[in-house]
Amino acid sequence: MDFAGRLGGRRGASRGNVDEFGRERRDRPHGRKPYERPARGGRGGARGGGSGMGLGSRVGGHVDEAKDIESRLSSLIIKVGDTNSAALQNYLDALSVVLEKDYTKHEATVLKTFRQCVLELPWKVSVYATLAGLLNAKNGETGEKIVSMMHMVLGRALNSGDWGSAKVVLRFFALLVGTRTITPESIVGVLDVLLAPVGDGDCAATAGSRCFVFLAMSTLLWAGRSLSELAPEALEQRLGVVRRFVERS
Repeated sequence: MDFAGRLGGRRGASRGNVDEFGRERRDRPHGRKPYERPARGGRGGARGGGSGMGLGSRVGGHVDEAKDIESRLSSLIIKVGDTNSAALQNYLDALSVVLEKDYTKHEATVLKTFRQCVLELPWKVSVYATLAGLLNAKNGETGEKIVSMMHMVLGRALNSGDWGSAKVVLRFFALLVGTRTITPESIVGVLDVLLAPVGDGDCAATAGSRCFVFLAMSTLLWAGRSLSELAPEALEQRLGVVRRFVERS
């Protein structure tokens, strides 16, 4: 998939109360993982002292059964890699088979859970990149949908100045090069978008340009090995842009 030219738009607005990434600070009431957070009331649950009878009860339990399957699929995706086990690869293989089987019926749930896991569990991004690679190997259309979804997430993050989320998604894409889910040319195109503001040797260093170079450098940390094998000249050229920017900053 070609990312170049699709990440245009605003490079991030100026903010007053921002963190070291230029991202607006938000109060987080808890530091728990997504699956440890209090459950939200569903559409069919009791509200305001109602009877509590859900929609599933009125349609013979089919909705409840579908929700149960989606809940179990989400739980499997979220908890994969929680323990450092030697059997992780076998678990990922088995999970990819399960997801491939149920993906068509529960596509929205699988994609939403994937997105949330990459953004909220960044320490396991390599696990999710491996899982995405396995799904792509089994069905290229599934892999393409995962990549397209995360590409939209990246575009929104860059346009809003959410550098933390952008960094995590770029790391995910960098790892996907190693799984042959996206091509080296695609990640090189992303790097070119990030380095475009500093490509001109006369460009003055600004807070925005530093953020984009930081994102490019953090991406190269994860994509460098694959690019050194598959696109060494392109890698050296982008490293040269970063090097020259650092030297004159």
